[in-house]
Amino acid sequence: RHGNLIPVSADAVKEIVIDKATDSVAIELDSKKAFLYHEGVIEFQNMNLNADAVEVDFNKKQIHAVGVSDTAGRYVGRPLFKQGDSEYNADTINYNYSSGKGLIYGVITQEGDGYLHGTKIKKVNDSVMYLSSGQYTTCNYAHPHFAINFSESKLIANEKIFTGPAYVTIEDVPTPLAIPFAYF
Repeated sequence: RHGNLIPVSADAVKEIVIDKATDSVAIELDSKKAFLYHEGVIEFQNMNLNADAVEVDFNKKQIHAVGVSDTAGRYVGRPLFKQGDSEYNADTINYNYSSGKGLIYGVITQEGDGYLHGTKIKKVNDSVMYLSSGQYTTCNYAHPHFAINFSESKLIANEKIFTGPAYVTIEDVPTPLAIPFAYF
């Protein structure tokens, strides 16, 4: 019965995407979008994304994930993005699952023995990222007691971090300890 086979589109998803949510999953067929509410989960190839609000645009091959404010005004359900050995907690994630590129805002991730905090990360591929307005610390708190602050850096996942000019802060107070660049 080979004559009755339906050809697969070249744009078809190459691997299974598993998505679920504890509240609801809504699909708009006209715009080719899916919306996941409360503990939404997306899995695609080696990528896993959990967040309280997830939008998948199949036309643009884009995933947008954010947390939500609860009744007490706390930001909960923050996106957790895992890819390979890397894991990122963030405020907002925009990720193109076709190109592997994305923008991550308000991120905290562990790199080696330290933690990397960044206002904005531009993900170029699976291993290379550029951070703006970041800090590196060994303090494991979301708001670290001490850190090396920098305006921009390049991260090669699980290998090294390069920064431009950097300075040390203790309890958010800048110290006169500054360096022209840093390598971790």
